[in-house]
Amino acid sequence: MKEGVYALAILAHPDDEAFLLAGTCLKLAEEGKRSAVICATTGERGPDRLNRELSPEQMAEIRTQELQQACRVLGCDCKKIFDFGDGQLDKADFAELISQLSEEINALTPQIILTFGEEGISGHRDHITIGRAAMLAAKQADTPPSEIWRTCIPSSLIEDFCKHLDQRKVHHLHYVANNLKGVPDGRLTKIDIKKYAAQKLKALEAHQSQHVPDLIWPFFLEYECFEVIKLSA
Repeated sequence: MKEGVYALAILAHPDDEAFLLAGTCLKLAEEGKRSAVICATTGERGPDRLNRELSPEQMAEIRTQELQQACRVLGCDCKKIFDFGDGQLDKADFAELISQLSEEINALTPQIILTFGEEGISGHRDHITIGRAAMLAAKQADTPPSEIWRTCIPSSLIEDFCKHLDQRKVHHLHYVANNLKGVPDGRLTKIDIKKYAAQKLKALEAHQSQHVPDLIWPFFLEYECFEVIKLSA
């Protein structure tokens, strides 16, 4: 039996949902629209901000639990966490990734997909790869969603965002070398999430292994922006 959702977030790492989609998920929940999250990796190669000596297996378990807790805060379902390699998604079997995502889309029949755009927000290779895979999987699904919402940074703010990003980057080899351009402001949908800021912070705090309170870009607590791609009329 299919269990439909309104919005399905297809992301690369635990905490992507809290940084980029929390306000939107909370807004949808308030409107009575069900959301779900699929994550391609367990984030096992992420840094531990609590400075514990953790193995990749331990980090994977912790970050899986953190993602599930954040989803509870956001009122959405954590439907699937794949074990594609963290930081190596661009080297994975791309056809297999698309196939597995299509299966989840077929099972959940979302009306919209939330995912990364062409620049992967930050130029992170995993983000770019999962965004491309989500787009192709959606198009190949038995019942494609009507829209893909690709999370993005407005071009007007890209310089400020890049300065912020330089403070957060850990594994620099995970990022493409191209300069980020963002999406022209006139092409994006801007969601005002200020009323959900406190709950978004709680979702971010659920990711204790990754959380650095002083390094949250202020814009992320006010707006979430998307380039909306329509797949059907």
